[in-house]
Amino acid sequence: MPAFSIGSRKALAAATVGFLAMAGGALGAGPVSVEAVSIQRSTDDYSIDVQYARTGIASVDEPMATWARQLVDEFIEQADDDFASFGDDGDRPPWTYSLDLDFEVERNDGEVLAIDFDEGIFTGGAHPNHGIQTYNFLMPDGWQVYLPEIFKTAALKRISELTIADLKRQWGGDSMSDDDWLAGGAGPQWDNFSAFLLLADELVIRFPPYQVAAYAAGPQSVTIPLSELQGLMRKDWRTPVPSFDCAKAGTATEKAICSDVTLARLDRKVAAAYQWKLRYADEAEAKAVRADQRAWLEFRDTCGSSMLCLTASYDDRLKVLSGG
Repeated sequence: MPAFSIGSRKALAAATVGFLAMAGGALGAGPVSVEAVSIQRSTDDYSIDVQYARTGIASVDEPMATWARQLVDEFIEQADDDFASFGDDGDRPPWTYSLDLDFEVERNDGEVLAIDFDEGIFTGGAHPNHGIQTYNFLMPDGWQVYLPEIFKTAALKRISELTIADLKRQWGGDSMSDDDWLAGGAGPQWDNFSAFLLLADELVIRFPPYQVAAYAAGPQSVTIPLSELQGLMRKDWRTPVPSFDCAKAGTATEKAICSDVTLARLDRKVAAAYQWKLRYADEAEAKAVRADQRAWLEFRDTCGSSMLCLTASYDDRLKVLSGG
């Protein structure tokens, strides 16, 4: 069970009309004091009700605040663009857009602070889009940690197998998913398990609608006892972990990536984006993507051990792969 949890934030924020409002509300005591920051806005076209966590620890607060505010900015930009395109000729839709974001503190025991966000965005259609974002911080300094940094590579297959087996058990033969769907959404790829919560003796994996089952099935979650992953945890969770085995790093570039956490994380992001691109490409497209990746790797390696050059190279490749 979580050491500390928070109920709905909806009652904490006063209604605000016509402008952005930000206010803190204390949410309870614990090894780390957590409060909710509220961003609200209501117009004729859309409404925003966003809550995100603040602790007073910069390394914890900065990634959550940056992400939440970017979410708000992008939502407002989309809403403004969409409703401007409708014009005033009576073709405007009969609905308003909405953005809702709420969070729960799932662990707060002085060793790990784990925070779970649920996001709902409605921009028309049959139902809102639902998203999940999680943050796990090592305390007391607030070092953000990711699943490939906690577990050895050998754990990935085990986590995937346990997850798929548990989802099938939960559904009991329900037809809202199938083996191919599960293999794609819960197969042995780290990015399939990016929404996770590291509890004291359990690993919780969350999936938004559509990742492993139909929307009607709702968000899915799996709880894996850490005893099932015994011997598969890394000793040092702050060590750089790129997408390749650092024990086999031979070039100056590979050694530089293996010596820097930021570069290692960028390497994992690019590798995940590359795999995602291949997943939805036809044969001809996949051939082109692989060729582009090989060419980029050769270009990346011309950076040698230059951190500045490597960072720029990874940022550029990530934009290309994600269509940015």
